[in-house]
Amino acid sequence: MRLAVGCGNLQPTVSLVQIRTGGVHRPPPLQVSQQPLVDPQARTIRYLRVSLTDRCNYRCTYCMPEDGIDHGARNQVLSLEEVARLVRAFCAWGVTRVRLTGGEPTVRKGLLDLIRELSAIELPTGKHLEVVMTTNGERLEAMASELVAAGLSALTVSIDSLRPDRFRQITRRGNLQNVIAGIERARTLGIPLKLNTVAIRGFNDDEVAELCAFAWERGITPRFIELMPMAGGSLFVPGELMPAEAIRDAVSQGFSASVLADLGNGIKGLGPATYWRLSGGLRAGQRFGIIAAMTENFCNTCNRLRVSATGQLHACLARDETGDLRSALRSSTPGALEQRVRKVVGAKRDRHDFRTDGGGGPQKAMISIGG
Repeated sequence: MRLAVGCGNLQPTVSLVQIRTGGVHRPPPLQVSQQPLVDPQARTIRYLRVSLTDRCNYRCTYCMPEDGIDHGARNQVLSLEEVARLVRAFCAWGVTRVRLTGGEPTVRKGLLDLIRELSAIELPTGKHLEVVMTTNGERLEAMASELVAAGLSALTVSIDSLRPDRFRQITRRGNLQNVIAGIERARTLGIPLKLNTVAIRGFNDDEVAELCAFAWERGITPRFIELMPMAGGSLFVPGELMPAEAIRDAVSQGFSASVLADLGNGIKGLGPATYWRLSGGLRAGQRFGIIAAMTENFCNTCNRLRVSATGQLHACLARDETGDLRSALRSSTPGALEQRVRKVVGAKRDRHDFRTDGGGGPQKAMISIGG
């Protein structure tokens, strides 16, 4: 069975174009099936990460090369109408969660309209699409109420240090107080929050317990990410890698408690994190997550695809191979998009080649794909 653009009714009642122009404009319907996306390792794709822009108001040292990147030309960046059509197609193929990323997604004009449209998508199961977002938090205080009202399901905020000087150093221009104010505002609105910290030896490894306490005191789940050799390894210093085992040790020592796998080792949600909890002590039961791509890779459970701001489909964060969805979206050839997507999924590999010496990674920088 083939449907015209997406899951259920793929053409929205009110489109982003109508919202902006007051007119009625609908591109030709996409012809898509309702067959799930399953890769050669029998992993079913449920989670789509969509970068809305390769631009950011920060310049984090592990994310963007010091001399910047070549940004996509304006006509190469997917319009928000194209993003919405694309997401609807993926929903027909079994995706249940979409994460909006960047660069920094809050700098993309029209973000709130897009969230409204995506959060209204009804899945074949009868539930609505879960729309979540990752942000650096710089603009969160001003936007939090509107994001929640638009239908955002959850937020992840990146925060790599609680010390203003360190925070400024790693972001090259960020203001820690702005981010904390955004976190506090979002928390008062009741939206589920997670904090992401890239753990770096010799930089913020002495803050692991402090970051946990900061999050737990606010009812937030902290997560720690191992440093990865993106951008051809140019941003990676091997001695700075803080492995998952060291992160767990830092939490255990910081709270004088044992760390146990949460709900059993290896059990995950839709995302890449494995969760752990404290056993004993004053913080017993508190949870934290680790995204350990380097030392405890989770490739066997990977259920994700990534779309860049220019419409390139990445089956793996750690590889440069892509499929061009932009041209397929703009094509008048029936089935062009689905053919391109299934070709990429069919070539999805069993694991990445990251090495702890900084080799084996892609040439693309993290900012170009959104993590």
